[in-house]
Amino acid sequence: MSATFADRLREHRSAAGLTQAELALRAGLSEQAIGLLERGIRTRPRQSTVEALTAALELSPEAAREMAQAARGRTQRPRAESPDDAAATVSLVPRQLPPAVADFTARKVELDQVVAALRGGGKASAVVTVTGMGGVGKTALAVYAGHLTAEQFPDGQLYVKLRGYVPGGALGSAAALGQLLRSLGVPPRAIPSDVDELAAMYRSAIAGRRMLILLDDATTIGQVMPLIPGDPNCASIITSRRFLAALPGNKIIRLSAMAQDDALSLLSVMVGHRRLATEEQAARDISRLTGGLPLALRLVGARLAARPTWHLQDVVDQLTDEHRRLDELGVEQSGVRASFAGSINELLAGPSRLDQEAVRAFDLLSLAEGSEISVPLVARFLDRTGADTEALLERLVDLHLLDSIGPRSYRLHDLLRTYAGERLAAPHRQAERDAAIERGLKLYVAAAWRVHRITHPWSTRHPTEQLDENEVPSFEDLSAALGWIDSEFDSMLGLYRRAAAVAGGQQRFGPSLALGLFGYLEARASWSKMRLVYDLGIAAANPDQDPSTAGWLEHDRAIPDVEEGDAATGRARVLRSFELFERAGDVVGMARCCSTLSHIHERLDRLDESVSWGERGLALSRQIGDSGGVGANCLALGALYQRIGRTADARRAFQESFELAEADGNVRSLARRRRVAGVCCLEQGQFGEALAHLTVASQHFRRLDDLSGLAETLGHLSTVELAQGRPAAAELHAQEALELAGKYHDTFRTGTVLGTLATIKDAVGAPEEARTLRRRALEIFEAHQISRAAEELREILDPTE
Repeated sequence: MSATFADRLREHRSAAGLTQAELALRAGLSEQAIGLLERGIRTRPRQSTVEALTAALELSPEAAREMAQAARGRTQRPRAESPDDAAATVSLVPRQLPPAVADFTARKVELDQVVAALRGGGKASAVVTVTGMGGVGKTALAVYAGHLTAEQFPDGQLYVKLRGYVPGGALGSAAALGQLLRSLGVPPRAIPSDVDELAAMYRSAIAGRRMLILLDDATTIGQVMPLIPGDPNCASIITSRRFLAALPGNKIIRLSAMAQDDALSLLSVMVGHRRLATEEQAARDISRLTGGLPLALRLVGARLAARPTWHLQDVVDQLTDEHRRLDELGVEQSGVRASFAGSINELLAGPSRLDQEAVRAFDLLSLAEGSEISVPLVARFLDRTGADTEALLERLVDLHLLDSIGPRSYRLHDLLRTYAGERLAAPHRQAERDAAIERGLKLYVAAAWRVHRITHPWSTRHPTEQLDENEVPSFEDLSAALGWIDSEFDSMLGLYRRAAAVAGGQQRFGPSLALGLFGYLEARASWSKMRLVYDLGIAAANPDQDPSTAGWLEHDRAIPDVEEGDAATGRARVLRSFELFERAGDVVGMARCCSTLSHIHERLDRLDESVSWGERGLALSRQIGDSGGVGANCLALGALYQRIGRTADARRAFQESFELAEADGNVRSLARRRRVAGVCCLEQGQFGEALAHLTVASQHFRRLDDLSGLAETLGHLSTVELAQGRPAAAELHAQEALELAGKYHDTFRTGTVLGTLATIKDAVGAPEEARTLRRRALEIFEAHQISRAAEELREILDPTE
């Protein structure tokens, strides 16, 4: 009978004259472990245990080979071999994985997925691909998972660096197979040159064994297919910047950048918890500035660990300068820039012209500064069709140079944006960059005006030049239109600021973009954004050349002042606007100013002036036959007459306003006018009329699917119901308004409705709930700098403050 591992261990220990305790001490094992092995209770020891015993017993290559075979349950003596062959045979049990990262953190979900796949077994060899952008930690995860599953693969672990994205080119399949075969103990002279023969020999050499193969930094399916073992007891982990989705039996594990808490955990391990705790905000800034990319975090952590006297804020200061950020994140091949360059070079080296164009698209993506990047914008940058552009962007997604977050919507990692910006900033590309900025702004101006026509179809504002509506989205409804601007707004502002580098760019696009965005900004009640956008437009306008456009800019800029309680400043702006319209001979604009000045004077309790301005505006609108202006002025006068007790005049003015909107077929305007009339009646305590107007307005807004208008109207209906002693109905209206405001991210309306709910809770004897609701509203108003509303809430919460 052939000797077992237990037999051979006892035999060699006795020959060496060692007790179990002495052998245990030499091998770094416990005496109990030696006893279990010699009694045959533990029959399949770990490879590391076998190697430790082999070294402690100082066995010859022949004896070491026999021990290794016995540990795998193979006890037949092979043919006699030369000393060289015997030494090579010892390497048949390789442990080639690199050391696991000592400070490996987070990635628990992904790690569990990899380990489960490797331990699953089955009828075919398990294949797991860990994919993600350069520097995201693919190799660290794969190596860590390999060490965790070492017991699953007692016959060894093989590791091949496929060099997919480093200078010098990727390792070919033939060279990789040769490396694997040498690791399996095949003499170099016996290794063939043909890839198919190499693959066949490799599969034969690994057959019947339980081994793990880690193929690191792969590029294509063709590169790795010959390296996948056929034995179902084996498994492969592949790391790649590509998904390799067509690889048979492949389970794909995608790594994204680290969440902030995980990034802070990694930094804490590297620089020390106490040091991190003393500069928590700086640590969070490092996480943000590195985009949670593990490679960047490790480089920062290593720098801080080597410089114990540095503050974390010192690194934040270095990273804040976008022009040197990548310089601070490693140099040469160890840095973040080199990691990204590997992916770009892979595309540039490809035979397809599509890949070359994908690189150009990547560079131009740096111009899009929003959290989401849409196909229409990039299509304008590239001056291509949307379909062509989408194909290019999907090529970037394949290499994790871009994330797909939804149909025709993408996201670019902040550090990748910085790298793309570096490439595009080359002096010889200035003309290309300027042309892309101009095309992008043309898209945004045209889209803003398309949304404006949906929100304010009766508006007399107009763009400053002919619109280029190529690739501008066709919005299904108001909600879709507002949502699109929501997602593009940051990118719009960023691109407009870049236009400062284009001769005359801001002057061409600033005023028209601001006026086009009026409908969106008013519908969203985004007063802080309106202030920002119109300040930019006014700075770029030329009142001498185009006083009418300047007049509209001044007029609209007054709205956030008035809405947030600074009516005096708003009045001065509208008076300046009136002068500009008068200089331009723009009677429509003058009439609009009269209506606005009537409203402002009413807020200032200067009622005689308010009536005068309102009637002057109505007369101007009638003079030029502007039905929209007549309707707006009638509405404003109706509200004013209501306030000063001229009820019959108010009803006549409101009714004329309603009839004009109906005659124009403008249901949205009719809904708004009904709402205004309802609010006026509510303020005067005429609850029955208020309820009637607001109910009709809510019905119109529902049919229009105007969530913003409906939310505001429901808020007022809630107040009416509460005033009439129906708190349950009031709460139903308020809860629906709150839900709608949340759907379209209207922070002002959300805070306002929370205040209404608080009033309802007070009315039903729930003061603590009311206080909680007001505190929530206050947090929203403070976070979004809605100062007037915040001050009113603070006064209610603590009148003594």
